[in-house]
Amino acid sequence: MGSEKVKVRAYSPGRFPILVVQFPSGELRTLYFETGYDPEFSRHVGEQWLVENAIGRHSFVGLNPPDEISLAGLKEYVERRRVRD
Repeated sequence: MGSEKVKVRAYSPGRFPILVVQFPSGELRTLYFETGYDPEFSRHVGEQWLVENAIGRHSFVGLNPPDEISLAGLKEYVERRRVRD
């Protein structure tokens, strides 16, 4: 993972947070604690899934405006968010 910036659009609070990030290309992906937030092990999702399923049904917290973070900084981002929440 490098210095590429992504926008964190939503996250699931809890012990093993899941992030929904938007890449510069516009694609949305879920990144997982268990994989160290590695985009190689992510799942592509759509805007409708984010709104209806993640935020609407599974208690993800939507971020508006999104937080912009480097891929390499996602683990630290999650740790900082855990302390705040």
